[in-house]
Formats: sequence, structure tokens, C-alpha cells
Amino acid sequence: MLIEAIIVTIVFACCAVAHFAGMIITGILAKHRVQYLSLAWMLAIFSVTLFIVAMYGDSVAKGAPGILNPYMLLVLVGGIYLQSIYSLGLALPGFLEFRRMLKYASPILLLAIIYMIAIFPAERLTQVYSFQELFTDIMSLDLVLRVMALGLGVYYALNIIILPKRMAQKTTFPMSLIAYTVVLSLSIIIYLYIALDYTPLMLCVYIAMFTVVNYFWVCHSIETLMQKLPHPNIKLDDVDKVVLVDAPVVEQQEEESFSDFNEMNQKRYVRVQLWMQTHKDLWLNNGFTRDKLCDETGINRQLMLQCLRSQGHNNIHEYITTYRVEELKRLIKLGEVTSVSDCILVGFVTPKTARLCFERILGQNLDDYLLRYKK
Repeated sequence: MLIEAIIVTIVFACCAVAHFAGMIITGILAKHRVQYLSLAWMLAIFSVTLFIVAMYGDSVAKGAPGILNPYMLLVLVGGIYLQSIYSLGLALPGFLEFRRMLKYASPILLLAIIYMIAIFPAERLTQVYSFQELFTDIMSLDLVLRVMALGLGVYYALNIIILPKRMAQKTTFPMSLIAYTVVLSLSIIIYLYIALDYTPLMLCVYIAMFTVVNYFWVCHSIETLMQKLPHPNIKLDDVDKVVLVDAPVVEQQEEESFSDFNEMNQKRYVRVQLWMQTHKDLWLNNGFTRDKLCDETGINRQLMLQCLRSQGHNNIHEYITTYRVEELKRLIKLGEVTSVSDCILVGFVTPKTARLCFERILGQNLDDYLLRYKK
């Protein structure tokens, strides 16, 4: 029992610290974007709650609340309610409008008030430790209210997926969001299990998964901001000043003439830029790869990656993709590309790839961009 108490304390304390760190990050973001306010408040509430529970690790480990304990149900349902406020990254009722938040929480509050009035004054709190006892007195008011609380928790859990689906029916969900949904579903299953058969170690598993689910949105918020940062400029200012010559000769001249590491990378980058702008017909083909770019410019893969990263590009593939996205933008503005299926003209193999790359590079939805220029 001592080991279980230590495990409970450590797990709850670590999860509380994780929520606190997430609260700091989203709190800073909320100062500039109100959409992160609900997430910051949610993480703050979870952090305080977990810190408090961590101080009573021994009591949690020794506890025997039985089936559908009302206190546990209240905490678990409240947690899922708060998660549903920041449902799939959309600030729904939440803390942005107190009136809407209160209305959304009214079923929980109403059920809690009814339970306190009907059960606590009469001291008729039923302790249930087996399913046989549960079905023996299933129609008692106490147990009916508990089952209603459990159903309410499932209702808020379903809202985490159902509510945003109504708001974004045509949105393409990335793999990270699918993974989030899987972990969320597993945490809800564990939540139901704990409500029916409490064990302290299973509670720790639930809290760990609960933290992972909440922290997903902290990471997602940071990733969203990073995607909106400007990408390196792929324009060449002085094209006419650069002349393409035999690649081995250039490499030898560079080694002899440029002792500065950064200067050599800059020269290679200018050469790659010039090649990309004068050989559009090659990289618009979907068979054009990073190895082909290295062969055509005479720069090996290591030096190519080195010179591109020196100018802010992540890798060779992203560099080529950036050119294709820029060309796609140009053709859309000219009216030569009017649907996602036309994206094969700029080297994308499938419309799905075009959508993902367009949103990753520009931070905009390709379908919305097309619709804007159609009008």
C-alpha cells in the first residue's frame, strides 16, 4: 500500500507540474490571442486540483469508494466538461463568455443540487461494492442520480468530437488529430472503468492519459504559431549576375576562393536558386526528387542540405515543395488552376498532398484560397 501511495503522489504531482507549465505557455499566448484564454484557465484548474490531490496520495491509495461514488463522479464529470470547452482546438462556450459557460454547465450544477437536497440531509448515501448490490437497489434515488451523472460524463465526452464536427464538416484532419482522438477515447473508456471498479493504479493511468490529451493542445498551439512564421524567401534578387558553369569547376573554385563557411553556403544557395528558376519544367514534374536536384546542380546531398538549412529551409524536400506551392499560388491567381485536381500541374501527386503542403507552407486552406479567386 505504501508503494501505491508513492506512485499516486508522484503521478499526480508530475501531471500537476505539466499542467502548470502548459498554463504558463498558454497564458502568454492568451495575452495576444483571446482564443487561448479558455485553454489557459482549464489547465490552471487542473493544475491546482492535481496538486491538492497529490498531497493526499496515501488516502487515494487506501480509498475504497465503491461503484459510482458520487464524489468521484463529480470530479471526473467536471474534468471532462472542462475538456469539452476546448473541444478539438475550438474555443466553444468556455471561459470567453461566463453566461454561456454557466448554461453549458447547468446540467452538472442542477444534478449536484438535487443530489445534495435529496440525499445528504437524509444521510442515505448508499455504499455499493458489488454489481449484485447495485442491481438489488438500482431504483433508489441515490443510484439513479449516480447513473445520470455517469451519463452526463459520457454526454460531455461525446461533445468533444460532435460539437466541432458541426463547425468544420469539410476539414481534413491530420494524423496528429486522429492520434489525439484515439488517446482521448481510451481515456474515456478508462474513466468509465474507474467509475465502476476503482483501483488507485488505474486512476494513475487515467490521469497520465488525461494529461497527454490536455497537453496535445499546448503543443498544437505552439505548432500553429510556428506555421504562421514567414518562410525563407525563395526569390533571387540578382539572377543576371549569376552564371551557371560546369559544377565540378564551381566546387573547386569555391574551395579555393571562399574560406568563410557561411559565404560558401550562400554561393551554393544562389546557384540552386538560379537553377530552380531556370528549370521550372523539370521540378514541376512529380517525378522530380531531391536526388535529381543534387544531380542537376552538381551539389552532393550533404552540402545541399547544409546550404538550404543555412537559409532557413528544413530540408531539400520542403525547399522543392515551397517552389511548387508558390507556383500553385501564381496559377490560381491567373485562373489557370480552378480546382484541387489541377494541382498535378505543379508536381503534386494527389489533391490530399497538395492540401497538406499548401496549409503547411502558407498556413492557409487550399480550398478556401481557390474559392476566393474563383469569385
